[in-house]
Amino acid sequence: MLDLLQRLFTNKAFLLVTLVSAFCVNTVTAQTTPVKVRISILSSTAVGIQINLNEPADSWSFRNAVAGALGLGERVEQFQAKNREREVGVRKLAAGEFRCDSPTESVSYVVQIAPGRPGDFAHVSWLMDETGVLMLGDLLPESVIRAHVELDLPEGWTVGSSLRADARNSFVVDQAERQVFLIGKDLHEASRTIQGMDVQIVASGRWKFNDKNVLTSAGKVLEYYVRLTGFKLANGSTIFIAPMPSSDSSAEWKAETRGATVTLLLNRNARIENWLPQLGVIFTHELLHLWVPNSLGLAGDYDWFFEGFTVYVALEAALRLKLIGFAEFLRTIGRVYDSYLSYEDNQSLLEASESRWTSTSSVVYDKGMLVALLYDLTLRQESRGQKSLADRYRFLFGANQSGLGNGNDVIIQTLNVSPVTEIITKSYIESKKRIELERLLPTFGIDVQVGTADTHLNVRKPLTDEQRELLRSLGYKK
Repeated sequence: MLDLLQRLFTNKAFLLVTLVSAFCVNTVTAQTTPVKVRISILSSTAVGIQINLNEPADSWSFRNAVAGALGLGERVEQFQAKNREREVGVRKLAAGEFRCDSPTESVSYVVQIAPGRPGDFAHVSWLMDETGVLMLGDLLPESVIRAHVELDLPEGWTVGSSLRADARNSFVVDQAERQVFLIGKDLHEASRTIQGMDVQIVASGRWKFNDKNVLTSAGKVLEYYVRLTGFKLANGSTIFIAPMPSSDSSAEWKAETRGATVTLLLNRNARIENWLPQLGVIFTHELLHLWVPNSLGLAGDYDWFFEGFTVYVALEAALRLKLIGFAEFLRTIGRVYDSYLSYEDNQSLLEASESRWTSTSSVVYDKGMLVALLYDLTLRQESRGQKSLADRYRFLFGANQSGLGNGNDVIIQTLNVSPVTEIITKSYIESKKRIELERLLPTFGIDVQVGTADTHLNVRKPLTDEQRELLRSLGYKK
């Protein structure tokens, strides 16, 4: 379990996707009426797509990069256009960029979606013989926002979705870039209402766990985050569980949260006897993304918060839900600190968020998590255990600030509740000051020993009454 936590809270490859759009010029700048889209399975690795427009257009641009997955536009082939059944000339300007000789009413093309790099599995569409994941964000042009999508599947295949079908395999999609479909021969599901939210598990193939047990595990995490944020998800949530599309990957699992859907890919060859405890810990991170950033809608690059702070809040959730003990909580922080110490911290968190996908450094995750820890401990110390970081999440959602303003501005303002917390945000988020846990944590009752191999965190002996009160508010039992 500890190994899982260390991988979960330090490896950026398992975390939330942020769509990075390629430059495009499109004649369709606004769309209110859904366009008609038909997606057909052509082979075990390719899909054919036909789009009928409401208004003619002459330029088409596909995303070329998503969450570090590059060259997606190169998968688009055989692009054709028609206007009143007459073919229109098409020029390919670049990978994923097409220009028609005149405005056209319909287009068709083929997308090759054979599984690519293991690091991209959770972030892009892929297809195999008996199952696949279709992500409209990399299958449709960027101009297509609202769509009436019909899936033409092989005989015996079914589809899982966070949306209700208005006909067999037919869906109305309001935000195409956020919609994901799980397709396959052997899909099965379980669903229930949790805190007034519709929640469903859709799994592909047979596993060593029961769908209802997985739903119960996810339900406990969802209930915890409703209490933490004071906010219920408007669209509920759907969790896809599917086999990783390659047996060669050394990873045990990969995941992404997009829109109202969590896509979790598991390695069938992983040497794990009991997946349920593992899934519980994974859910603490991935399900929080249904709230942050997916239910906020704030603008700008504030990855330090929705990634780094999420790592810490998920770790605390695992502690509160008794998925881990306090000793493992401290060990995981030590592992994150070791990762942080392994590279030069020469950026503010604001700067690191802007270069997240072009940098090999994991500072957004590591430093973001450590700043969240310091912030939480500071609030607890100032309030004698009566306030914590969780209160700031409730304020963020309760103040109805979602969708208003720049994410960095809104969140930093939310965090600045006292002169001491303002020092934290200015020093470690807005500025480049380096974190030194061995100097900062002892005042909270935690000793830090930085060794040549790894860092050890331990509760101080003896604790002052104030330190014991603070750590007990966090989950320390002695």
